[in-house]
Amino acid sequence: MAVDRAGFLSMRSLSYVNELVGGERELDHDSVSYTQLSRDIRAAFADFARLAMVTDLDLLHLWAAGSNTDALSMSVEDMNSNQFRDWLAAIGLGRTLRMYDDALHTEFEDQFNNRLQKLIEVANEELDDDEISE
Repeated sequence: MAVDRAGFLSMRSLSYVNELVGGERELDHDSVSYTQLSRDIRAAFADFARLAMVTDLDLLHLWAAGSNTDALSMSVEDMNSNQFRDWLAAIGLGRTLRMYDDALHTEFEDQFNNRLQKLIEVANEELDDDEISE
């Protein structure tokens, strides 16, 4: 599926990552492609540092404001490019937490998942209470 690029990776880095995922290449720390990917990642971290300086900015709200909530419940084959991008963003959130844990030897992903599960339970209880009161 063709997707418009709106991410932080350059096309060169994205091609390199796709080749790594597809098994066409192996991770080579000495390659020019790896160096470019490293630059892209450093630039992304710098951008996130700037975002983190904005008081009360919630990345999940930012993402949700421009996303299609139907995308997470659809088959990938039935998605348009915007829905596919939203689906990738949701997958990316989980995978980013896993990469964070792998890099820093923490268990933040498990803690996040537990908190998210509790939040879902509270939201469901509130929805049930609202339905009963109506």
